[in-house]
Amino acid sequence: MKSRLTDRQKHHIATRQATSSRELEPGTVVTHHGTELIIETRDGVLRRGKARRTLGALTTGDRVGWHTGEDERIVIEQLHPRSNTLIRPDTHGKPRLMAANIDQVLIVVSSKPWMNPSIIERTIVATLDLPATPLILLNKIDLLDETDPAIRQEMTEALDIWRQQGIEILPVSTKTGVGIPELKAALADNVSMMIGLSGVGKTSLARCITAQASKAAIQALSEHSQEGQHTTRNSTLYRLDDLPGGLIDAPGVRDFAVAAQNPQAIDRAFPDIVELAAGCRFHNCTHDQEPDCAVRSAVAEQQLDARRFENYQSLKRERVR
Repeated sequence: MKSRLTDRQKHHIATRQATSSRELEPGTVVTHHGTELIIETRDGVLRRGKARRTLGALTTGDRVGWHTGEDERIVIEQLHPRSNTLIRPDTHGKPRLMAANIDQVLIVVSSKPWMNPSIIERTIVATLDLPATPLILLNKIDLLDETDPAIRQEMTEALDIWRQQGIEILPVSTKTGVGIPELKAALADNVSMMIGLSGVGKTSLARCITAQASKAAIQALSEHSQEGQHTTRNSTLYRLDDLPGGLIDAPGVRDFAVAAQNPQAIDRAFPDIVELAAGCRFHNCTHDQEPDCAVRSAVAEQQLDARRFENYQSLKRERVR
């Protein structure tokens, strides 16, 4: 005996068939609050909408296809393939999408507060694993003279190491304007994401780079969302002033756990150690207890920073767990 469809089911099927028969409008996810999203349309207009559950979790930077539903709100029907996704565990240890389709990661640091160098290196690994290009922004350089000498020395040593490994470091200041033109040039034609501790000045940088970050449009839409009120917990995509590309401002992080990594990304973040490893007696040396280990010798002779070596080993150990 055939089961009969309810009127609601028939209406749903008819709606889906009508939707599939017409062309969907392109859009980009600007930010999200649970199941409710803010979408930027092809014309640059911001609108609220919801996605079909079959699409799974969507995130900032996702490129989607949508149409207008019966209640005049956006219905997202299609998720275009992602070039990459940045994932990190939430406060409960569950993987959480931070953003998608990222070309460049801006690792924002400052002397107040100064981030643990090992966390910065983990962020570099996660960036290279996407893959994307890391760029370290040394923000608030106008405060360097007021920085504790011990912190300033640690900063200088760490920045010198990363610069020697080919990581670009750009000093900037929203107060004096130093480095801002160079930063805008580096952002053009890219979708870049800012990551850093709360208090390093990410929001001030965003407002200095794009007027959209200073406008209330996105926040106003967020406040009327019924799916959460903590806008600072979500990544937000801003468009650059008169330039192609975008800037994603992410919530402040206390730590950066690498949710997915491969050995190539780790090695690319530590090319100095890989080069030293070529001098080890054994080609598969783990740099732990093997004899004639060139890497451990370099640490003992202070040719290789001990903290950096321990961080490298820690990342390798975490990967095989």
